[in-house]
Amino acid sequence: MTHEVLRLEELSLGVRGRPIVRGVDLTLRSGERAALVGESGSGKTMTALAIPRLNPGPVAVTGGRILLDGTDLVTASERELVRVRGRRIAMVYQDPLSCLNPVRTVGGQLVEAIRAHREVTAARAHTEAIRLLVEVGVPEAADRLGHYPHQFSGGMRQRVMIAMAISCAPDVLIADEPTTALDVTTQARVLRLLGELAERRGMAVLFITHDLAVASALCHRIHVLREGRIVESGGLREVLTTPRHEYTRRLVASAVTLSTTPAKSGPPGEGVLIEAEGLVRRFGTGVTAVDDVSLSVRSGETFGLVGESGSGKSTLSRLLLGLERPDAGKVSFRGTELASLGRAGLRRLRREMQIVLQDPVGSLNRRKTVGHIVGLPLLVHRKAGRRERRRRVAELLDLVGLPASFAGRYPHELSGGQCQRVNLARALAPGPSFLVLDEAVSAVDVVIQAQILELLRELQARLGLTCLFVSHDLAVVRYLAPRLAVMYRGRIVETGTREEIFEAPKHAYTRSLIDAIPALEGVGR
Repeated sequence: MTHEVLRLEELSLGVRGRPIVRGVDLTLRSGERAALVGESGSGKTMTALAIPRLNPGPVAVTGGRILLDGTDLVTASERELVRVRGRRIAMVYQDPLSCLNPVRTVGGQLVEAIRAHREVTAARAHTEAIRLLVEVGVPEAADRLGHYPHQFSGGMRQRVMIAMAISCAPDVLIADEPTTALDVTTQARVLRLLGELAERRGMAVLFITHDLAVASALCHRIHVLREGRIVESGGLREVLTTPRHEYTRRLVASAVTLSTTPAKSGPPGEGVLIEAEGLVRRFGTGVTAVDDVSLSVRSGETFGLVGESGSGKSTLSRLLLGLERPDAGKVSFRGTELASLGRAGLRRLRREMQIVLQDPVGSLNRRKTVGHIVGLPLLVHRKAGRRERRRRVAELLDLVGLPASFAGRYPHELSGGQCQRVNLARALAPGPSFLVLDEAVSAVDVVIQAQILELLRELQARLGLTCLFVSHDLAVVRYLAPRLAVMYRGRIVETGTREEIFEAPKHAYTRSLIDAIPALEGVGR
């Protein structure tokens, strides 16, 4: 029989008198895996951080109780909380690289975490560190103890963080968006690992996510949070198949899965706009990031490029844009080879080729206004005077669904979705014909993702853009791109229409990517 480990009773949080979380009720039993789901800004992370009382300075508990086996952590002393953190309640965060010390070995950090909460010798902690890495599936665990975080892949770094979190056998593991930055195959492995650990150790897991499909791959129960309030709670199938609240229904409808009807797209033009032949790109470490790649994108089409992290997608994108030179092969734009263009020719070509990057906030200069950011390409390419730039900025903001008044705002005053719209407006400013979208929706929640995808479809049809949509999410690529290529270890292993790729994949790697896509439980893939 399982027992209740954690209970939140009417938990409320505030920042300088302003409420951000209101009256949250939630229970968690040993071995149970529950999801706290909601879009960006809904209060998920603040609620999660409040449980071990790790909220940043301005955030305060303004009401309610946090009961860990009956002990109220709201009234606990700092000394009592220190004994709880790590030992009774552990956390796994979204970005493992920023949570691990870059100048210390993984083994050193694991040993430190073990000895901080357990009275064991250094030798015993070293042995335990190896056992933990083996348990979370890190190969050659004994050898990897001496490696640094940058020597691990994103998925392996997340396994190290999980090993650190479970090192003291906590009763509750809080996982805050731990798979958001991972590709679908790595995500599937991490979710499977969390499920196995919870069952084997009888550990309760509170999984924080904005993705209902990901939650359905791991959790038994779902709590839906909106604007700081839980608007719906229930069993997995109950919430996903018969959602009662309008907001939950919107979350379910916004999720892009393999059952989502693809977006309609106009017919592409007759000719090829951009073509790559035999591209090779090597780095000094001996790694071949792009290995004999050839592909062509027709004028006016949206072409998808998919693959897991490290497959070479972003490097190939930079080669196509002329931002990197290939070690072999060539790229041609409208029949002209990029290598034949001098500096002036490439500068003129920059107007035709633009990119939108993954991080909507980090891609913007925080010290500049939206108007300056969007208008800068017009200044660089000498396309307009000051008055004309101001008018054109207003037009561009309207084009991406933002009011002209946003020109006076700074990036920190915008949501993640609004920042990505600003990035789109900036990319469209010079009037490009070719647009690369490099993981442009992977960092936003499902509601904003659906809005950005619809906006991209509308812009592509209205402006006749040719788009290369780069992503590790096959379901999203299937929705937007009629034709796509699958990249694996620097090579294109399969190219075809979405019907050919998804209905009859030829390569084993393509099949593994499709199988790894999380499905909404009871709703279909």
